[in-house]
Amino acid sequence: MALTVTVGARPALTTTVAAAPSINTTVRKVDIPLVDLEKLKNVDITTNGLDDGFTLVYDTVTEKWVAQSFEEGVTVIDGGTY
Repeated sequence: MALTVTVGARPALTTTVAAAPSINTTVRKVDIPLVDLEKLKNVDITTNGLDDGFTLVYDTVTEKWVAQSFEEGVTVIDGGTY
C-alpha cells in the first residue's frame, strides 16, 4: 500500500518592526530655602533638645517627630522593604 503526501508551498511571513514609543519625562529642580529644624511644625525639639547623633523618631501620641539619642531607645532603624 503506497502513501502519497502532497505539501503545498509555505506561506510567506511578513514582519514589521515599529518604532519604539517615545517617553516624555519632565525633570524639575525645586529650590527650597534652608529651613531650621526648630521651625518645622511637626518636630518637637523642646522635649529632648538637639545634639550630635540624635535621630528623629515619630511619636504617635503627640503626632510629632521627636529628637532622640540611641541611648534613649532607638535600637533598630528599619528602612522598609523595597
